[in-house]
Amino acid sequence: MSTAAPAEQRTAGGATRRRPRSAVVVPLVLLCIAAAVRLWDLGDPDRLFFDEKYYGRDSLDYVTRGVEEERPAHPPLGKWVIALGIQLFGYTPFGWRIGVAVAGSLTVLLVHLSGLRLFRRTGPAALAALLVALDGLAVTTSRIAMLDATLALCVALAFWLVLLDRDARRSARGPAEPLLHSLLGSRYRWLAGVALGLAVATKWSGLLAVAAAGLLVLGTELAGRREGLLRGTRRAAAVGAGAVLSLLLVPAAVYLASFAGWFANYEASYAGAQACEAGDCATGFGDRLDTWWGTQTALVDYHRNLEATHPYRSDPPGWAWLERPVLVYAESCTTEQQEAGECEVPPGTVARITMVGSPALWWPALLAYPVLLWRAVVRRDGVAAAILVPLALLWLPWLAAGKPGYFFYLAPAVPFIALGLVRAIQVGPRPRLVGAGLAVLAIACFAFFAPIWLGIPLDRDALDLRYWLPSWR
Repeated sequence: MSTAAPAEQRTAGGATRRRPRSAVVVPLVLLCIAAAVRLWDLGDPDRLFFDEKYYGRDSLDYVTRGVEEERPAHPPLGKWVIALGIQLFGYTPFGWRIGVAVAGSLTVLLVHLSGLRLFRRTGPAALAALLVALDGLAVTTSRIAMLDATLALCVALAFWLVLLDRDARRSARGPAEPLLHSLLGSRYRWLAGVALGLAVATKWSGLLAVAAAGLLVLGTELAGRREGLLRGTRRAAAVGAGAVLSLLLVPAAVYLASFAGWFANYEASYAGAQACEAGDCATGFGDRLDTWWGTQTALVDYHRNLEATHPYRSDPPGWAWLERPVLVYAESCTTEQQEAGECEVPPGTVARITMVGSPALWWPALLAYPVLLWRAVVRRDGVAAAILVPLALLWLPWLAAGKPGYFFYLAPAVPFIALGLVRAIQVGPRPRLVGAGLAVLAIACFAFFAPIWLGIPLDRDALDLRYWLPSWR
């Protein structure tokens, strides 16, 4: 049996036409740009900093003990990503950061693939991916051993799979399609459920993406159908039941499976050790499952009652316009260190890493949000709606939480901010010119802000030039 060459694809009539080289070259170039930015001098700072002090050490426990020694504050998957890097490259700064850097780079690729599904054109898709590749929040969260870049990857993967499911279902839809097809969807819907399970197994905020995926699937299945009330109600019920199976039960199963290391090393876990000290060290699976469920409810109470104070916590309404970024690393030379030759940075300079988004993306996006809303609601623009739903659900619930958080909680929303901005440009005047200008602006912003995103030492005056708002300091 013969197969077509990778650069070729068959048309509906059986003829073969060559796939444009851009289909391979453009995503490869974008991936290389993202990886270069995220891997450059990844071992610096050469020690644990900010929340690496928790996640780096917990991930080392995964390598050496199979489970954390201390009580965990988050599910295990993101820490397993960090642990894989430690296993491959040792307990070094590069080792505990490489897994997250790879996750951040792959997210850029998925933004491009999602853009192709949404926009059907290489240029807009590449622009959205470039904006993510060079965004300050996306870059900084991809260069530190934390969980948010891994969460962003899982959410972006789930979104792309939902788009694949949408296209597969549209191509298979008929005038009298059986309800069973709407219930089951395509295989991509079930794979999206797996990706969503990985997201929740990284941080519980992945549940916001589960809700977004459910709404997108519901809209895909019901939009554009001309069915009577009874038939339409039955189809909606079928879609809802299918969503429960593929987008709730599958993620729940993946979430439970992510704790396999905890179950296998029960006695070494924090909860298991506590149970053993209390004389209730039963090792049956049912007993372990009961203890595991207790850890989940305790985790709910922990996050509900958490009232930690930190100078860089901020109110969610200000996140959209970069009101309060997060300083995660600062280094300068004291006189004593300089005299002793123990400076971490050149004398007279300061090195900082600040989690702040690129003004080339976040501030123009403020103008794009009303356009997206108008296009989705008034013009019934399915592309705008597909972007707006996950963007809104990844941000607005933090407003409802009623308490401050950290700006980097929006890391999973960066792909949708970029896609939304590109969509607004698409439907505006002179989209090619505006898009090209935005690309140049994004590159210029990266060149200017790279020192405070990558921790490059600067003298005090040059550093101050990069903190545009008083609240950034």
